[in-house]
Amino acid sequence: METSLRFALTAALATLLLLILQPPVGFIAPSMFMLFLVSHETPYRCFKDLLTCLSGAALGTVAALLLMAATGAHPVARLVGLAVFTFLAAFLFRTMAIPALPMAFGCLTYMVISLWEYQIRDEKILHLSLWPMGTLATVAGSAIVVECLFNRSNPLVAVRREIAARGAALKRLFQLYAAHAAAEQITSQAALVRRYAETGGEQLHALLEQLSKDNACDPAELLDLKALNMALDRLLVLGAAFAILHDGDIVDPARCERIGCAIAAAGQRRFADVPVILGDIRNTDLGEMDRIEQTLRHLEDASVPSAVESEPKAPPAVPSSGSSMDSVRRLFLPDAFTNRAHANYALKLSLCATISYVIYNGLGWPGISTAFFTVYFTGLSTTGTTNRKLLLRVIGSTIGGVILGLGCLVFVFPNLEGMTGFVLVVAALAFLGSWMAASPYFGYLGFQTTFSFNLIAFERLRIPDQLTPARDRLLGIALGFLVMFLIFDQVRPERTVDTMRQMLARVLRAQAELMRLLESESIAQDRKVAKIRKQITTVVAMLQNFAHAVKFEFPPDREPDLRLSNEILSAINSAEDLLICVRTWPLELDGDQRPEYLNEIRGGLEGALRDLARLLEEVPEERGDARQFASELGQRLRSAAPASVTKAVDKLQELQMACEGIVRMAGAHS
Repeated sequence: METSLRFALTAALATLLLLILQPPVGFIAPSMFMLFLVSHETPYRCFKDLLTCLSGAALGTVAALLLMAATGAHPVARLVGLAVFTFLAAFLFRTMAIPALPMAFGCLTYMVISLWEYQIRDEKILHLSLWPMGTLATVAGSAIVVECLFNRSNPLVAVRREIAARGAALKRLFQLYAAHAAAEQITSQAALVRRYAETGGEQLHALLEQLSKDNACDPAELLDLKALNMALDRLLVLGAAFAILHDGDIVDPARCERIGCAIAAAGQRRFADVPVILGDIRNTDLGEMDRIEQTLRHLEDASVPSAVESEPKAPPAVPSSGSSMDSVRRLFLPDAFTNRAHANYALKLSLCATISYVIYNGLGWPGISTAFFTVYFTGLSTTGTTNRKLLLRVIGSTIGGVILGLGCLVFVFPNLEGMTGFVLVVAALAFLGSWMAASPYFGYLGFQTTFSFNLIAFERLRIPDQLTPARDRLLGIALGFLVMFLIFDQVRPERTVDTMRQMLARVLRAQAELMRLLESESIAQDRKVAKIRKQITTVVAMLQNFAHAVKFEFPPDREPDLRLSNEILSAINSAEDLLICVRTWPLELDGDQRPEYLNEIRGGLEGALRDLARLLEEVPEERGDARQFASELGQRLRSAAPASVTKAVDKLQELQMACEGIVRMAGAHS
């Protein structure tokens, strides 16, 4: 609600300024759309994202002007330039870590190049080509002012809220075990704990670093929060592993109740009460519950500042000359220049945009130029996701353009006097769009509703009174829909499940790398582990989103693809369980006292995961025998190893069978 209110205020302020500045109306709606592409969590992140958009817009404006100056604005150069720039923007959008930059770049190159189609003087075109930057800067400035004045996000409140949410999830899990609750309740709560365990404490760590930098809280409280964050990260992993390894009917309910109460006390920073709640019984078998109790007991010691912490820290090392190249690499995905799917996607999007551009200019009908924006803002990587976004765009265009836009043209705007009512109507629609955009699956509906309304409302810098522009905008959307359907779905479709299979392979490779890093402990390794965990979390979230998009593919592929997507999600669950089990392994095996033995097992699991990744990528000549490894290892460990080790091997066998089934189903369908 707070974000939507700030969004509405930003739209009202930007509208008021644009009415004063009187820019060309064609640039206003795309500039207002950019507000949806930036973060509104904190003023700093909003400023950073808007600066990124402005940088991309500046690069796009300069690139388009240089092309026109070098080629004399020849029609063929305009067409080829548009195709190349759109291809480049689409490719970078899919492969860069900051997609707002290439999106703004491609949008501005199109706006500037299209000005030469109007057969006006070069001086006038040069003047008009600077207005897209001006309108975008006006909207960005309005957003920064509103965020700085009204976004009172307090990192201390955010830290407390996140810690409380994690502690409550873990406490609830053990309370359900203590009450012998239904299996469905325990499974649902365990899934929540596992999600927290997988995402890790990176967000909390960033908030704590901000608190430390700004001196925004008492040092003693900051130390307590840091200790609690580290403990929660481990407790969540142990709790998730406990749910994987144990059934509700074989645990000690009284002990689970004590652990739940101790977690609640720790969340309230009553560390001294934790040992009293747990009691004096100390266990030495180092099961998951024992290590949970150990972690809770050590909280009081971890919150006491040590002499080492009181010493001045050494200055950070000066980065080497090679770090600049590493920074450039981090801007791109690891497979940015090796995966042909990225180039294929960019080629299809560029072809759709170019066809739309040729059609509406060939017809001499600039009113349907929204076909380009339909292609540019809607095109995604797979058939299912593209169809879903196109469907949401049609629905959003109907709501924002036909129902609300035409409704305001007929019933509201004729009864308004002055600009105050117009600004309030724009703000109300911006609020509605921002509120709808909060949906994780249908958020684009809010984007499109507001964008379609703005296309109609800002046809002229006065209260609109014509229905023809609204008709043309909607026809342009229909044209873009038709072109994308032909190229993305009929000419060269990219099945969503094929992309999901490749993403599953990426997750398995990342988990294999994570297992390798878990063998040693250092600050540098911890940073790498946090980075890989973040990558895994992002890809898993994308997989779940793609699984939802499979429903939007057309028959006869939809039913087999739905079954295959369910298999992929099942494999992801097995892989996540495997990783959680490995992260809870004891440092030593009882009797042997040989940590290198566990490292050997971990190395075998790492190799098996890499083999499965190659299997999913359909490279049979490089495939190892992960099933044989899992079977032999299971026989060796069945009687001697802790439950977390044998359970990890069981999960590997489940993952192996799931991956073989995925490849078999994918091969049969192709």
